[in-house]
Amino acid sequence: MPTLLHLVMTGVWGMTLIIHTRRLWRLACVEQLRNWEDEQRLRTGWNRIWWWLGQDEFWNEVRADCLKAIEITLMIFLLAWGMSQ
Repeated sequence: MPTLLHLVMTGVWGMTLIIHTRRLWRLACVEQLRNWEDEQRLRTGWNRIWWWLGQDEFWNEVRADCLKAIEITLMIFLLAWGMSQ
């Protein structure tokens, strides 16, 4: 039983990580301009990923999903604790 609970929690956190990593890659593939005044140069490669990591638009959804994962982890913990008593 404890192994199953560990697998479920690992799965929840792993899926959260995978979802947001894929989302970051998708956002980085969208061409973003540095500045409208700056020769219209595009961000390339890793610069786009670093740029998105600094944006609240990306982190707002990450925070919400992490809170959901914490909630599920606590529910699993309380369920396991209740079953053991």
